[in-house]
Amino acid sequence: MVERSATKTKILATALELFNNEGESSISSVDIASVMGISPGNLYYHYKGKDEIIVQLFADFEEEIRLVLSAPINAPLSIEDNWVYLYIIFEEIFDFRFFYRNQAELIGRIPELQTKFANILALKERTAYSLLSKLHKDGHLTFDEGEKKALSGRIAQHFTFWLQYHDLRFGTAPPKSLIDQGVFMTLVQITPYWKEGEGYAHLLQEFAEDKV
Repeated sequence: MVERSATKTKILATALELFNNEGESSISSVDIASVMGISPGNLYYHYKGKDEIIVQLFADFEEEIRLVLSAPINAPLSIEDNWVYLYIIFEEIFDFRFFYRNQAELIGRIPELQTKFANILALKERTAYSLLSKLHKDGHLTFDEGEKKALSGRIAQHFTFWLQYHDLRFGTAPPKSLIDQGVFMTLVQITPYWKEGEGYAHLLQEFAEDKV
């Protein structure tokens, strides 16, 4: 991450918290300055309006999510690591959740984000494919022709639209419940391809009873 002044760092941290908790569309740059206790002019000196702040926050998110998503591509994970790894992905998305709850409006207002979003979505798909390929190679999953690629796409979509779906379907929920639900629904999509006799479905049932 690029080095920034203390004021710039605080502006971004304050904006991220407000966007995540209050909704990006309801927060102005004046609101950010007010919460920080600085003048709008002082904030404008560092960032020329809310959209410039959003672009910088996306750059931070992009750097972090690429590091997370590239992990299993660069070095295949063991089966024990997959469970924790899914949590890491959903936690990273949750930390920048306002991007996922307001994608269409943000892209319409800041067109440069469209390609960036699309590139991250493609990386999510490659990551899912890598995870599934390792489980397939190790004999845990079975696929017919084309199924692995299709499932990779569905999982990437789930990573991307999980928050919107949950908000519309169930409303607000505590962070842990949201992330548990995201992980659980990922595993549900993988279960039909799991090799019989390994007890994975039983493990999934235990997870459902305990977490969801």
